[in-house]
Parts: sequence; structure tokens; C-alpha cells
Amino acid sequence: MAGKNLLSFDVFAKTVEDARIRTASGGLVTILAAITIIWLTISEYLDYRRIEYRPELVVDKARGDKLLINFDITFPNIPCDVLTMDILDVAGETQTAISHGVVKTRLDANGKKIATMDVSFNGEETSEQKRIKALYASKGPDYCGSCWGAVPEGETRCCNTCEDVRRAYQEVGWAFFDGSNIEQCDFENYKERVEQTKNEGCNIAGHVKVNKVIGNFHFAPGSPVSTNEGQHSHDVSLYTRRDMPYKFAHTINHISFGDMIVEDNANELSNPLAGVIKPCDGKYFMFQYFMKVVATEFVRLDGTKIETNQYSVTSHERSLYGGRDEDHPHTLHNRGGVPGVYFSYDISPMKVINREQRPKSFGAFLTGVCSIIGGVLTVGAVIDRSVWAADKAIRRKKSV
Repeated sequence: MAGKNLLSFDVFAKTVEDARIRTASGGLVTILAAITIIWLTISEYLDYRRIEYRPELVVDKARGDKLLINFDITFPNIPCDVLTMDILDVAGETQTAISHGVVKTRLDANGKKIATMDVSFNGEETSEQKRIKALYASKGPDYCGSCWGAVPEGETRCCNTCEDVRRAYQEVGWAFFDGSNIEQCDFENYKERVEQTKNEGCNIAGHVKVNKVIGNFHFAPGSPVSTNEGQHSHDVSLYTRRDMPYKFAHTINHISFGDMIVEDNANELSNPLAGVIKPCDGKYFMFQYFMKVVATEFVRLDGTKIETNQYSVTSHERSLYGGRDEDHPHTLHNRGGVPGVYFSYDISPMKVINREQRPKSFGAFLTGVCSIIGGVLTVGAVIDRSVWAADKAIRRKKSV
């Protein structure tokens, strides 16, 4: 009795088995509908498994941390002995002639690697320093070389190597040139080395840590010179010699801030300077890059966090001779400065958090699959009925 009462609620009315008619067109529509359902279901599944990032912008509270800078730059027309890297920031901290964590690779005129220069680790002497030390051993333990006047009045100092003399000149702001007529430099054949390497290039790569404040790191020729007034310059006496074919053409292979990301997240980072090539026609040129660094965090589905940074950049280059810009007649460039490549960075107070998430839940995926099946079957039924009706009409006309 109860079963009979439910008959009135059945919306899935069954056709009589004998009333069914199978046609070739219906079979074709069924095959096409099945293929469409499978294709759309796979697409729905791939969309369900897709991972996207939902960005959030928050205030960066980690203002006292150190910032890691990674770099790899090639200078085809500057020997490694001439190239110097310095860091300055608004907090008053200055790092000059950086060597720790930095590797210089000598390049020949064709850009091929000649040798990697010695790098000192944990204060240990490099092989070059050991060679120089052994060279001066013949002069005896009481040897005290002259600093050639580059010593403040009232101070006594020994300059036992060409490098010691160069540093003494650097401290008093004297031009060192190629060390000609300096006993220690002649003893070490320093001038000959300068002549032999003048057509070489240099690749400088590594990483340094800086304060998380506004600052700049730059690559310039010669020893850095800092005055008591806080001014920073370089001894460009050797660089400016007319017979030296030096110039600051460069290729930026890589620059990034923070831990280097080598996984899929690297594709999400902004690294606009990678692969930048800057030619240069003369030696009196300055290249400047102004970068805005934004702290970035990736949060994976399993809760794992990856801290790094991304940046935007604006570049500018000018001749040290100054004058008017050929492309912009109303623009007047300043005169003077130190040739080189300068990277000025500013730290954003905001932080970007990229959270991994799936665009659809499992329930939404099931709903989509049901919609696909129902929709395709409904459309297929309409097409099949239309074809069947058209076929009957054509047959009826032919019979008449």
C-alpha cells in the first residue's frame, strides 16, 4: 500500500522497454556526450588540484634584522685587482673593500675564466698572502719598510708590503697609481702585474649582510677613501690613466635579497635585474639602480613558511662630464662623481604574505562534476530529440 502511495511522487518516470527505439544518431550523440563528460570532469579535477596564492599586505615588524644580499655580476673590462665593493647605509655603518663571502673570478678578454682569486676564511691567510710573506722572509725579522710619508705626523708605522703602502696612502687620501718607484711594489713586481692584467675582466659573486635600513652597495675602481667629514670616495688614479682600457660595462647575472629560493616559489618572485646587460662606450660613466625591497613570505598548505624578499627597480646612467641630455634637451646632468655601478636600496615598511590555497573545496568539485554530467546529458537529449524529429519529418515528406 505504501509503495502505491509513492508512485505519485516519482519524477523519474520510466519508459516502457518495448517503446524504446535505438538509432545510429542517438549512439553518436551518446559517444560525444561521454567524451565531453570525461574531458570536462578531468578539467574540473585539475582546477580543483590547482594551487594559487592569496596575497596579504601587513606591516613588517622585523625592522631590526639583517638583510642578506646575493649578487653575481660580470665586468668584462675591469680587472679584479682594480674592482672594489663597498656598502654604506644611513645608520652610519660603512663596509669597505669587502672580501669576506665574496669571490672574484678573473676573466680573459674573451670572457673565459682564468682563475678564482683567493678568499680568506676565518682570518686565515690566502695563498697570495703566504707567497708575499715568504718573499719578504729574506729581509729578516727586523725589517721595517717605509710608508713613504703616508703616515700621520707623530706616528710610527712599518709598511712591509706593497699592500701596506697602498693602505697607508688610502688612509691619508693620496693617489697610489700603479706603485711605481715604491720599493715594496717594485720588489713584488706589482707594476708588471698591473700591466699584465689590464685587459682582463672580473666576475664578482657572493653574499653580504647589511642593516635593514636605507643604504647602497657599489662597485667602483681603486681603494675606498673615507674622510673625517663622512665623505666616501675612491682612489681612481690608476683607473683614469689613458693607457688603461677600463670601463664599467657590466652584466647582472643575479641580484636578490634574502634567502635564495630554488623551488617553484622562485617563479613568484620579482627579480627584474636578472640578465640585464649594460654596454659602456667610455670609462667616465656612472650606472645607478634604485631598488625598493619588500619583505615576502610564502605560507604553504602544510603551514611551512619561507621568508625572502622581492624588489622593484628604476635604473639611471649618466656621463661624469655632465651637461645636457641628448634625448631630453631640458634636462641637465650633474658633473663629477666616481665611475662605477651603484645599487641604492630602500626597505618597504610593508610585508607581502602569499598563502597557498586551493580555489575550490571538495564539495565544490563534486557539485561541478554533477553539473557537468547533468548538463551534458540534458543537452545531449535535446540534440537527440531534435535529430529524431527532423529525421521523421524528412521521411514523412518522402513517403508523400
